[in-house]
Amino acid sequence: MANNTTDLYTTVKNVSGSTAVFGFLGTHGKRLADDETYSVPGDLVTKLGSKKSQRQFKALEKALLAGALEIIKSPSVYLLDEDGVGTAELAMAGRTLGTTDPSYTQGADPNFVNNDD
Repeated sequence: MANNTTDLYTTVKNVSGSTAVFGFLGTHGKRLADDETYSVPGDLVTKLGSKKSQRQFKALEKALLAGALEIIKSPSVYLLDEDGVGTAELAMAGRTLGTTDPSYTQGADPNFVNNDD
């Protein structure tokens, strides 16, 4: 798999059942068809929560609570191994938590490690 930077983005999905406008996405809001996804650089929750005005954060919260929107991916958590040699990212395969190589080094998931072993 080619190197990429998908680990650095938040991806949301419109699950409202119809086309909807989410004013907190993009510069002037985004219209998403049902089941359409949209990605923003960085952590959307932190980005909106750190603004002086909480209007957009409250709109995100309302959309999530109403079941109109799902956060399906947020930026990865990076971990340095105990030897200080390599970085891994936190990952899930099914419902099992583990680690994998960051997408910017080798792509996602081929080296998933189950930490329950």
